[in-house]
Amino acid sequence: MPDADPRAGVLSKRALVTASHAVERAALAEGAGDDTVVFALFQRLPYFEREREVYAEIARRAAVTVVGMVDSGRPDLPHGVTPVLLRPDEPMAREWSVAVLSPTFGASVVAQDLDEIDPQATAVEAARLFRGRWGLRRDEAYAEVVRLRDAMGDRLPPAVRRKVGEVLASVETPPALDVESRAEAALRHVATKLDKARSRAEPRPATGPAVDPDTGLDTLAGIQSWLGDATDTVPLGLVFVAVDDPGALERRHGTRIRMHTEQNIADLLRDGLRPLDRAVRLGPGEFLVIQPAVYPHELTDRSRRLEHRLAALHATYPFVDLHPRTTTLLTRRRPLPLHSLRAQLRHVPAVTLWPPSQGSLPIPEVRPVGSRPGAGQWFQ
Repeated sequence: MPDADPRAGVLSKRALVTASHAVERAALAEGAGDDTVVFALFQRLPYFEREREVYAEIARRAAVTVVGMVDSGRPDLPHGVTPVLLRPDEPMAREWSVAVLSPTFGASVVAQDLDEIDPQATAVEAARLFRGRWGLRRDEAYAEVVRLRDAMGDRLPPAVRRKVGEVLASVETPPALDVESRAEAALRHVATKLDKARSRAEPRPATGPAVDPDTGLDTLAGIQSWLGDATDTVPLGLVFVAVDDPGALERRHGTRIRMHTEQNIADLLRDGLRPLDRAVRLGPGEFLVIQPAVYPHELTDRSRRLEHRLAALHATYPFVDLHPRTTTLLTRRRPLPLHSLRAQLRHVPAVTLWPPSQGSLPIPEVRPVGSRPGAGQWFQ
C-alpha cells in the first residue's frame, strides 16, 4: 500500500500523476523560459500521448526538453522535444521521472516501477505502485538532471548536452529552502484534498463491467478499460480453463442442468480472488482468471486448485463430469496472448474421472509456464 506521506516512499500512480502535473506546470509558469531544462521518462509511448500537448508547450518555452521511453522506432514527438529510446532491460525503462531545472528553480518526480499493485484498487493502471519521491527542491532537481544526462550519454545530441551543461553551470545561488518546504506543504495539502475528492467522484457501477448473462462473469470486451493501455508494464498472471462444451451438456441433460453447472464453474473461478482480480468467460467452454502482479508459484497453485475443484464437481449437484484442463502464463503483453494459451492447452490432457462418481486421478505436480525467447523464464 502507498505510504501515508505522499512526498516519498511507496507511491500510487495517482500520487505520481498529481506530482508530475505540478512539476510540468512549474515548467510552464510565468517567467520560465530559455534558461530551463526539462527531462522526463515515460516508460512507454501511450503514457506520453496523454501529455503530448503539455510537452509541446514546454518545448516551445524551454531551452531543452528531453523525453525518454521504450519504443521500437523513433516516435513522432512534438517539435523541439528530443527523444531518447530506452532499452527494455535498462533501469530507466522502469522509471517514471520528471525534472525541471533553471538557475533559480527546481522541481522533480523520480519513481521506479515496483511491478506491484494495490490489491484493493479497481483497475490495473490505477493499482500500480512505485517507490520514489517528488519535491519542489532545486538541489534534488539538479542532481536528477545530472543523473539523467549522464545515463543517457551519447544518445543526447551534442547541442542538447551543451545547453544542459550551461544551465547546470548557471546554478550558483543557494536554494531557498524555506520557500521550497512551504510550497511542498501547500502542494501536499491540495493534492490530498484532490485525491479524496476524486475518489468520492469516481463512479462505482453496481454490476461492474459488461458481464456474461449466464454466469455473471466478466466478458473480454468488458474488461478492456480495466486492463488499460497496451503499455507492456503491469505483469498479469493468466489461468486459462477449458471444460466440456455446455451446449452438448444442454442437449443431453436440459437447460436447467446446463445453467446450474455454469453457475458452479463461475463460483469456483471467483472464489479467493482479490478485488483487483478478474474472472472472465471467453466462450462456451473457455474461461480465464486474470491476476495482476502474482508470483509464478501462486499462479501454478491456483491453476492446480481450480482443476481439482472443477473435476470434483461431478460429486455435486447436478453431478456433471466436466473434464477440465488448465494452463498458465505470466505476461506483460496486450492484447492478451490467448492464442498462446490455447496452443499450450492442446498439450494438456483432460482430467480423467475413474469411476465418475469416485473422484479423479492425480494431476501432474508441475506444468511448465509458456515463455518466448528473450522474455524471461516466466513471461510471454
